Amino acid sequence: MSTETFLSSLQHYLRHDLLKQVREKAWDHFLELGLPEKTDEAFRYVPLRCLYEQGFAKSAYTPSKEEVLSYIYPECQGSYLVFVDGVYTPELSDLSSLSKKIVALPIADAMRSYGPFLHSRWSKALKEEPDPFAMLNLAIHPQGLFFYVPPKVTIEKPIQTLFLSSQGSFAPARMQLFLAPQTEVQWISTIAGDGLHNTLLDVSLEEGASFQQTEVPVNGKGWHLNHFRATLKRDSRLKYFALTNGSRITRHSLRAELQGENADVLLQGLWDLSAGAHCHTHVFVEHAAPHARSLQKFKGVLKETSQSSFEGKIFVRPEAQKTEAYQLNHNLLLSEGAIAHAKPNLEIFADDVKASHGATFAQVDEEQLFYLKSRGISTEIASQLLIRGFMQEMIDQIPHNFVQSQVVSHVF
Repeated sequence: MSTETFLSSLQHYLRHDLLKQVREKAWDHFLELGLPEKTDEAFRYVPLRCLYEQGFAKSAYTPSKEEVLSYIYPECQGSYLVFVDGVYTPELSDLSSLSKKIVALPIADAMRSYGPFLHSRWSKALKEEPDPFAMLNLAIHPQGLFFYVPPKVTIEKPIQTLFLSSQGSFAPARMQLFLAPQTEVQWISTIAGDGLHNTLLDVSLEEGASFQQTEVPVNGKGWHLNHFRATLKRDSRLKYFALTNGSRITRHSLRAELQGENADVLLQGLWDLSAGAHCHTHVFVEHAAPHARSLQKFKGVLKETSQSSFEGKIFVRPEAQKTEAYQLNHNLLLSEGAIAHAKPNLEIFADDVKASHGATFAQVDEEQLFYLKSRGISTEIASQLLIRGFMQEMIDQIPHNFVQSQVVSHVF
């Protein structure tokens, strides 16, 4: 399939609804950006030809309630949202355990009361979004989610968002989150299925708001194009963790803008890849206010013929004095066929800044392996212990114990 055929197949997903004007502008912007090519730095290592060979078909997939519940953590019962092939599906969702003050609506329904919020975010995206697949999501998402948390509401229970897809489907799911001042939300995203997931989570954090996001793949042989966008006002906090060990091809596109003083961003990830799996991570953190902090830390374990790439940028504007910003990427390669790329970089226009970046590539330490074997431990178990030691720092950073347990049981 050519890029022209791929593009034509996507055009069939355009809808004529209450969002028609926004969709048309987004589609035009998507066409201006164009489908990525190998010459595009942000997509240099993504196997685009395999993507453009994908064919999509409208699906009649309707999961049962039992199937949905099989993916829901016990800790998230009564606190979950379901998307099926990109469509927010309220009848399969359950928010009965959450505060009645929150608002969770299909985006089209939310337009009546919360239109100014939404149009403000979309206008920003239309002006600033550089990623064509993120813009494509705005143009053709079938039914997105609007989620609003009013001031001073703390949601103690984590909210799980389940994305299900059928084989051969295109699933552009969209979530628009607005956290009012002094709110706290924990969010877990679970990806399952063999389709092409093109998810986008756009969150606006007002003063003093706190948001914690965890990405957890379950199974599937499809693609996951994951987009996360966040703006942070004064004293707001963002923690993000992405685990990658499921989908065949995964690309994380993460952008955070620190707009207010004393905002704090922590972006972390761990990939554990085997066979021919890919994970590509592209991060952009913009400091636009003084006295703010950010940390990016990503680790990867690569086996067999797997591949990864990390490209991160810290951008500090002149007004963002007293910034603290750090960026790290560590990779452990366990075979000759495994390939990892890293390109951390800084762009700083303020003169009172603490910032650093770095990347490392390593193999299992032969001296450490020899030491363990000399204590009567087999080569296989000794290697597993060293790999576990490399990963443990990141596993400990996964926000929820029940997610940590799942990760440990899957990896080891």
